[in-house]
Amino acid sequence: MTKTLEIDIRSAEGLKVNRRLIKRKTFAVVKIGDKSRISNLDESGESNPTWNHKSEITIDSCSNSGKQFIFIEVFYRTGSGRNKKIGEAKIPATDFMGRYSPEGHLNILSYRLRDEYGDKCGIVNVSIMVKPGSTEAIKDYGACSSQVRTESPSIDGYGGRIVTGVPVYCVIQRQS
Repeated sequence: MTKTLEIDIRSAEGLKVNRRLIKRKTFAVVKIGDKSRISNLDESGESNPTWNHKSEITIDSCSNSGKQFIFIEVFYRTGSGRNKKIGEAKIPATDFMGRYSPEGHLNILSYRLRDEYGDKCGIVNVSIMVKPGSTEAIKDYGACSSQVRTESPSIDGYGGRIVTGVPVYCVIQRQS
């Protein structure tokens, strides 16, 4: 069963190399398995580039038992025209596919970029949508092992309990 992903690499924030802000032209690369897409080059040469690059990639939703990742790598172009890697973000497919994220839902996500040593080097902002399939694909939802769920929903490290966010409102009175 294949799924089509619409990935929009929107922007990045605070791009750094050796703890110094980038002042060069940057671009991003999306990789899923052996497929990759390259964004346009941000000409501004700032540490907060904007790309707004949309691309579609088709993936096999059953491969590797649902343990797929999207890698977003960010590069800068040197004065001599060479491309140097700033860092990469590893996005698990479970963040936008599966139990709690329906097809056709636009997920706007931000991920920490890490350099080759594991140090923080910025943030990348993306939006990902699993394009809705045909009705046959919807009927065949449990066709592969990655989508057959027999265990109760849990969040790793919380002992099988479901954790939900609850808004907390606080009223602060100003002194007059």
